[in-house]
Amino acid sequence: MNSQIDDILDTQIEIIQISIYCDIVRNLLLNSKSISVAKIVPFSFVIKKRNYLHGSLYRGNNKSDLVLKFLSQVRGLFDELCEQMPYIFEAIDLLVQDGFCEIHEGELICCDVNQQRTEKYGAFTEAALQESKGYSDRQFLREVISIV
Repeated sequence: MNSQIDDILDTQIEIIQISIYCDIVRNLLLNSKSISVAKIVPFSFVIKKRNYLHGSLYRGNNKSDLVLKFLSQVRGLFDELCEQMPYIFEAIDLLVQDGFCEIHEGELICCDVNQQRTEKYGAFTEAALQESKGYSDRQFLREVISIV
């Protein structure tokens, strides 16, 4: 009986995690129209962590090294990032199956541009997201691995 309850609780936790990441990925795509899978995973993770930290260390007045500052908010949480990756990929898969977005050559592309974002992430996050477009996926992942 205990094992059955644990399985039910684990399933409920997984559903909640995927739901949270569906919202985050959806909002990121509505904001940027397209973003690589390599970038959406760390961005989603940091945004989720910041929601639990109730804010950011940085504000919209920061102008340099925004991506590095953004990633530094989860410094030392590489193992946790790896644990969260399956939920993020599941959320992406659900959004693709739903027709909200599609994947082309590693890039997530928003198909439903008429929807409005339900949440804004603040000037700092928006600026970091824009700055990340100047990074190649390889360079971005190198920064993620060195910082997180």
